[in-house]
Amino acid sequence: MFTVSRFCSLLLTLALACCVTPGTPALRQERARQLSLDLQQLSPTVSTREADRLATTAIEESARLSEDFKPLALPWMNNGLVNTGLRKRGLCYQWRDDLFPFLFRLNLKTLELHLTSSKRDTWLEHHGIIVTAKGQRFEDGLVIDPWRNGGRLWWGLRKNDKGHPWVPLPRELTPMVLRPLLMPDLYPSR
Repeated sequence: MFTVSRFCSLLLTLALACCVTPGTPALRQERARQLSLDLQQLSPTVSTREADRLATTAIEESARLSEDFKPLALPWMNNGLVNTGLRKRGLCYQWRDDLFPFLFRLNLKTLELHLTSSKRDTWLEHHGIIVTAKGQRFEDGLVIDPWRNGGRLWWGLRKNDKGHPWVPLPRELTPMVLRPLLMPDLYPSR
């Protein structure tokens, strides 16, 4: 007889068997090259060197986060594990908050980073980062999302990401962990 406990064991086995891997170094290098090209397409003013640095950092740090979080292939399953206490971390805002400082510390001059959210205050709430060329409209930016593919960084133009109506995260909702970076006058780092 197939019991609930057997079903749960089977489901857990299947879930653990479908963990995401961030890809080989060669694959990550190729993906970073493509992301850099996409960043350069934002504006002729975008520095190739900056786009390369941001792309490599985003890809490699997302891969490192994947090793830390050990996400499942289906992000919502990973969220279930976190929300039930079976995993400590790995929600979309945690991926964003952990990736953002590495990108911020690049001290970009031709690119800007924006915290963003989609469908805030609903059960479909999602968080990411929008990258724009310096002075470019938020709406014309590129979304980078380390959570969506479990450490294999997802990116695409905001306007083409139809499932997510991205909006800037209001300043007052800046995560506490990021406030020393984004609001150093109000939250000096120790």
